[in-house]
Formats: sequence, C-alpha cells, structure tokens
Amino acid sequence: MADSLRQNGVWHTWYKLAEARQAYPDDLTLRGYCEIVRNEIVRQLLQSPKGLQSIPRLSPEFLTNFDRFNLNAQEGYLVSLIDGRLDLQKLVLLSPFDQFTTLFVLAKLAYERAITVPQ
Repeated sequence: MADSLRQNGVWHTWYKLAEARQAYPDDLTLRGYCEIVRNEIVRQLLQSPKGLQSIPRLSPEFLTNFDRFNLNAQEGYLVSLIDGRLDLQKLVLLSPFDQFTTLFVLAKLAYERAITVPQ
C-alpha cells in the first residue's frame, strides 16, 4: 500500500482499495487499509493554513455541466449546503453525517473538481 500511495497518490490508491473491498467484502485488512487512506485524504484536505476555516465554492465546471457529476445522496446534500459563505467547520455542523464522513465527501468533491477549497 505504501508503494501505491507514493507512486499513484491517495485517490488512485483509495479507488483501487474500494474496488478490492467490493470483491472481498469480509477482508478486514482491506477495510483497515481503506480507513488509513481515508484518514490521509481528510488530513490533506485540512492541511491548508486555513484548515476548517476554508470556504468551499462550487466550481465553474460544476455550475456549467453539473450533470456530468454522478453525485450520490450524501454528495448532493453537501453540495446543496455550499453557498460560498459557510466554511468547512460550519458545513460539518450542518451536515447530518459524522464529521469524518462529511470531510471525506467534501475532499472527494474537491478531487472530482465539483467544488474548490482554497489552500
């Protein structure tokens, strides 16, 4: 896993692990690795100097071509909260999901370029 993280980055590694988990849902090792990578993804989101005070915005690409983003219910709900005024900390408070899940989904939306989170 460490080699994959170094060579391919966290998102590629995350998607490969998620794919493997679907093939082997009872494998506890895969579950553990997934959580380690999710942790790193959230850590990277919060690494900016502003951290939880960063204010995410909908990307121009999302606003002009939102149908290309196949959002699930969690992603759609969080996108509906983004208004350009609420920072990550307030979004976490407003979200019905746990803090970690909310931050992970926001990081995923940023990776997919549906939102921008200033560094």
